[in-house]
Amino acid sequence: MVILGAASWYYRWWGIIKAANSSIPSKIIVKPSYQSNKSKLLNINQPKNNELSTFYGVASLYHGLYMLIECDCRFAQRIDKEITFKILVIKIFPELKGLSVTLLSNERLAITLCNVPITELDRYIERLHKGIFTVCQNYQENITRKNIKIGACDYRLGADQETVYQLAKSALTLSQSSLLQHSHRLALNHSQGKVISREEVIENIKKNKFILFFQPLFEISTGDILQHEALIRVRHNTHGLLAARYFINQLYSSQDALILDKAVFTQIKKLALAESSPLTISINLYLKNWLNKEFWQWVSSQINDLKLSNKLQFEISESEFFIHQSSLIDIFSIIKKSRSQVVIDNIQSSQNISKLSNCQEVCGLKLSYELVHLVNENTQNQKQIKKIVDASNLLNIPVFAVGVETQKELLMLAKLGVVGAQGFYFSEPLQELTQAAFH
Repeated sequence: MVILGAASWYYRWWGIIKAANSSIPSKIIVKPSYQSNKSKLLNINQPKNNELSTFYGVASLYHGLYMLIECDCRFAQRIDKEITFKILVIKIFPELKGLSVTLLSNERLAITLCNVPITELDRYIERLHKGIFTVCQNYQENITRKNIKIGACDYRLGADQETVYQLAKSALTLSQSSLLQHSHRLALNHSQGKVISREEVIENIKKNKFILFFQPLFEISTGDILQHEALIRVRHNTHGLLAARYFINQLYSSQDALILDKAVFTQIKKLALAESSPLTISINLYLKNWLNKEFWQWVSSQINDLKLSNKLQFEISESEFFIHQSSLIDIFSIIKKSRSQVVIDNIQSSQNISKLSNCQEVCGLKLSYELVHLVNENTQNQKQIKKIVDASNLLNIPVFAVGVETQKELLMLAKLGVVGAQGFYFSEPLQELTQAAFH
C-alpha cells in the first residue's frame, strides 16, 4: 500500500511540473505574483526608445555628429595632439566605423562621428567629454571639466557642411558662456536641410500661408527698443514654418518679388492698424523692388493712408546700395516725402561710409554678422568695427550690431561704440511687437 501510494503521488506531481515547465517563456517579463498591484506599476521596466520604434514598424534612425572641442589642456610639444585624440576617439567609440579627427588652425579639435543613433546623441557627447577629460588629467592634474567645452551639431546625410559648421560654432559659444553646461548640441532640422522651392513659396504667399515675426533691436545704454525688424516665416505642409534664409536667396522674377514684398507690407499695415505701439518697424526689401518706381508709388499711397510717418524703415545691403546709388536717388526722394527712413545693413568696412554724407534718409548702419560673431576674441574685427563707428560718428549715424549671441560680444561692442544690438542674446523673434524685454 505504501509503495502504491508513493507511485501515485509521484506520477501526479511529475505531470504538473512538466506542464508548468512547458509554459515558461524564454524571457520572464512579468513581476512575481506576490507583489501588490501598486508594486507592479512601480517596477515595470519602460521600453527603450529603439524598442518603441519597433512597435510602430519604424526603422532605427541615425545621424552624423559634428563636434568642435575647445580644450585648455597644456600638452608637451612632443605630443601629437591630433593623433592622440584620434586614438582616444577610436577607443571610446569602437562600435562606430566612420569617424574623423582634425586639429584646426585655431587649436580646436573637429571630430565627426557617423551613424550615431538619434536616441544616443547626447550620451555620445558625454562619453567624449569624459574621455577627453580623463586623457587631459594625465598631462595636467589641475585641469577641471569646465576647461573642456564641446559644441555639437547633428545632421542627416547630405546636409550642407557650412551650415553644420556654423551651428557647431554657435553651440560651442553657448557652452563657453555657461559655467555649468560644458557641452551643447544644436540640430540641423528638416527645414534647415531642405530648401522650399520658389513655386511653393509664391503659392503659399498667395494663399496667406505665412506669418511675420519681429526681431527687436535694443539701445545698449538704456535697453529701449529702437526698432523691430520684420522677418517672414512661410508655412510648409511638411516642414512647418520656414525662416527666410531657406528661400530668400532663390531667383525670383520681378513679379514674384513684388508679390513677396507687398504681402509683407500689407501684413505690417494690418498690425499697425491693430496696435497703437509707437515702435518703428524695419523691412528688408528685394533689390528688384528697390529699383521699381511703381512699387514705391504703391508704398507711398499705403503710408499716406495709414499716416505711418516715422514708423517705417527700409533696409538695403551695403553692396547693393553703393552699386545702385545713382539709381536710388528718386526712390530716396519718395522715402523722404513719406517721412520714412533707410537702414544700410551688412556693413563690412568703413571704406564707403563717407559717401553717405548727402544721404539724410539713412538713419542707421547694421554691421555684418561676420564682424559681430565672436568679436570679443577677434582683434581684427574689433579694429574694423572701431573704424566703422568712428566714420559714422562724423556723419552722426548710429551703428547697430546683428546676431549678438553672448554677453562677451555685447560688452565688446559697447566698448567699441556700437549704439544698438539685436540677436538671440536678447530675444528670439517675436510674434507680438509688445512682448520684448531687455535682459
